[in-house]
Parts: sequence; C-alpha cells; structure tokens
Amino acid sequence: MTKIVFALKSFFILSCFIFLFGTVLGSTPRNLLQKQADEQGVKQALLSKEQWIKYPLYNDRNGWNQFLGANKEGIIKAGEAQLGYKWQVVTATDYLEFSRSGSRVIMEEPYNQNLNAIATLFLAEMAEGKGRFMDQLINGVFAACEMTSWSLSAHLSIQLKNKHFPDHNQQIIDLVAGDVGSTFSWIYFFLNKEFNKADPLIAQRLKYEIKRRILEPYMNLNHFWWMGFELGTSRVVNNWNVWCNSNVLQAFALIEEDKEQLAKAVYKTMRSVDLFIDYNKGDGACEEGPSYWGHAAGKLYDYLQILSDITGERSPSLRSRLLRTWASILHGVM
Repeated sequence: MTKIVFALKSFFILSCFIFLFGTVLGSTPRNLLQKQADEQGVKQALLSKEQWIKYPLYNDRNGWNQFLGANKEGIIKAGEAQLGYKWQVVTATDYLEFSRSGSRVIMEEPYNQNLNAIATLFLAEMAEGKGRFMDQLINGVFAACEMTSWSLSAHLSIQLKNKHFPDHNQQIIDLVAGDVGSTFSWIYFFLNKEFNKADPLIAQRLKYEIKRRILEPYMNLNHFWWMGFELGTSRVVNNWNVWCNSNVLQAFALIEEDKEQLAKAVYKTMRSVDLFIDYNKGDGACEEGPSYWGHAAGKLYDYLQILSDITGERSPSLRSRLLRTWASILHGVM
C-alpha cells in the first residue's frame, strides 16, 4: 500500500513538473508579428500622425462636439471639480514605506490622485476648448515632470541597483510609467501649441521627459523582464508585456519624429509582443486569472489596434487566426 501511495505521489509530482515545464517552454515560437514585416517593411508602412490619428484637433470645436456628443457636459463638469485641486507631493518616505512595511498605498494614493486630476483636466479642456483648464493642467504636468520617477514604489525592483528608492541615474518603465508616458504623449500632441502660449519651455520639458523616461530606456535597455528578451524559459511573459508595449508604442508613434528610429522602435515592440504571443496558448487565457484578462488579451488587442492604425492597416497581423480568435472572445466578454 505504501509503495502504491508513493508511486501515485511520484506520478503526481512528475505530472505537475511536466505540465509546468511545458507551460514555461510553451510551443514552437509563432513569431506572428515578425512574419508580417521586417524593420524595413515597417518603415515603408508607417503613416504620418496626420494620416493615422482620426481624432479632431484641439481647435476643431465642431469635431469635438460631434465626437463627445451628450458626454461633453459631464466631462466638463468633472474638470471643474479639479480646478481647485491641490497637487500633492510624493515624499521620499512615501517611497521607502514599501520596503519598510510592504505598504504601497502610501505612495500610490497621492500619485494616483494627481494622475487622475491630470487626465480629467485634459479631457475637460479638450471638451470645452476655451483654455479654462489649461493653467491647472500645466501645473499637474509640471509637477509630474519634477518627479524622479513615474514608476510605483512597488515596482522599483526593476532598477538595476537600488531596489527601494527612485534612482535618478536610471529611468525604468513599469505599468504606470508607461501609462503616464502614453497619456502625456497625447497631451503633448493635442496641446503643445497651447502650452507654448504660456511658455515654450513647458511643452519642451514635457517632450524631453517623455523621451528621457520612455523612448530612450526602451531603445537602450533590454533587461526589463516584461520585454521577455532576457528571460529564457525562467519566467512567465505575462500581461506586463502587452500593457507596457501598447503604451510605449503610443508614445513613440506620437513623439518620435525620425522615421528610421520610429521603425526600429515599432519593430522592437513587435519582437517583444511576439514573445507574449508565443508563450500564451490558443485560448488567450491569462496567467493571473480571468479578472486580469482585460489587461492581458485586452492589452494585446490595444497593441494590435495601435499597430494597425499607424501602419494604415497594411500590417496583416490582425488577420492571424489566433489573434482574431482572442479579439473576438474579448469582444464577447467586454
């Protein structure tokens, strides 16, 4: 009896090992995106911002009225509630608290409130178009640009050296830094000329920070685990990959003026996202459970839509059977 139990336990352990080993290794690399175009093909397919961005420009009031419709007044009202917002400082000890007690809320709460205020003011200004929210929005953007890092305290482990405090020597890209970078890139695209009316240095500073914190680290570094380039088979390529890559892709598409460099960046995101696609199975299931699926398959869909937009839908990546399946399932869920 004891031998039978031991044999069953051994079989169970071996089965789990085989399952986990097979899960980590995944199947034969699909490289679906890289099969669609090489770097030169990406360069030839890229459209100018004027071609691929379908949103009305800031001064196109009729366009924004039609675009927002009945939502316009609610967006403006939300912005009005932020006109008296007091911008909060994320202190040094707020960052240190995560390493001291494990609490991330102390750092994240004021930071998130600032970011939410910025997004709300931005949308309100785009909705109304009278400059009423501009000064407060500039204050929020400036406050964010003064921060050492756009990343969360809980994610500073991505830093190469100090893992507990924002390192001014190195910019890292985590989920939130990517979100901020893409949001600020849209703010720059729509409002840089309006910011110039207050002072040209404001838009210049914003563009500088997006390049320094997002564009340059992405092109110059490969150690961010979510990229997948240096993981081998040791770790899951999870939702971080497509979440960060979708944000990075937006930032490059909106900020980078050099078409050669833009093509290099776009192709690098394709190589990275291919690693996410290669790891995942055909049903698009998320390693972190169904509650996170929207930030896994959902962010993949976001990424593919942006890639399709900036290439004028010349990229056939959306036609892939696997990706179509994931997209259709996601639509059914959402």
